[in-house]
Amino acid sequence: MSTAFRYTISPYNDELYRKESSSKENIINLRLYLDKRFGNWCYTERGRTAIFQALSCYNLEPDDVVTIFTTSGNFYISGCVTKEIEKFCRWSRKMERDTKLIFINHEFGYPYKNPESLLKYDLPIIEDCAYGFFTEDPDGKMGEIGDFVIYSLSKAFSSDFGGILKCNDSNFKLSTLLPDEDVAKLDTHISAQIQDIAHIKSARLKNYKMFFENLHEIGIEPYFKLEDGVVPGVILFQWKDTIDYPKLKQYMQDNGVESTVFYGKPAFYLPIHQNLDEGDINNICGMISNFQTKKI
Repeated sequence: MSTAFRYTISPYNDELYRKESSSKENIINLRLYLDKRFGNWCYTERGRTAIFQALSCYNLEPDDVVTIFTTSGNFYISGCVTKEIEKFCRWSRKMERDTKLIFINHEFGYPYKNPESLLKYDLPIIEDCAYGFFTEDPDGKMGEIGDFVIYSLSKAFSSDFGGILKCNDSNFKLSTLLPDEDVAKLDTHISAQIQDIAHIKSARLKNYKMFFENLHEIGIEPYFKLEDGVVPGVILFQWKDTIDYPKLKQYMQDNGVESTVFYGKPAFYLPIHQNLDEGDINNICGMISNFQTKKI
């Protein structure tokens, strides 16, 4: 993990991470929570290794295609996704003659609309909920349509690694590929935080509201409508058409804020996580206001 940024997309905090400890009771409660919520699941090293493990369950050939659908329909797809697919076969943004598998990316915790419509293709489906650990889909479809579902623990909690692979087929036996030592680390660190889920959700939504209230007057608006139950993994916003987003990215990163352009759309994203406080959000908002005022 890079240490160059003061404000990172991930909620990882090295000081908190080193202090975390958990009781046996907390670990038992964590496992009960995960079993109840996910049913058939296992730990993975990261979200992308969960993607690899899921793809490994299909006999994909190099000329096969994985077709990717996203919440926004934007052509931009994270390399964390495409690089894993390319280890097996090709990928496309539309249904192809050689499509053998469908991959749904619930971008930044915002659910893909009407995922059940993709069942008509009668193909295996993998759902990427990497940013969606805290989202409760109002329609109850997110994470329930796919044969496999991916979650990232390091995008949700203060942990420098960790993912979850869920299988919606209870007859398919999932097994973690992590060494026992890493499983124990995840149990310890996640169980120390899982009891704070209500607080984590509240903190993220508070940061979201504060950000847009502060910057609404200069024309910044949410890229996606925030629906009930959605807890975003980042602050994704759109601004004026005249904004030089690559220059904004450089400016924010030079000032210690991990951020990037939502390439292909006039949009940008920033950290929102629970370890940012009001002062942090005000600092980030101040940088953006300064960028506009000084026309950097």
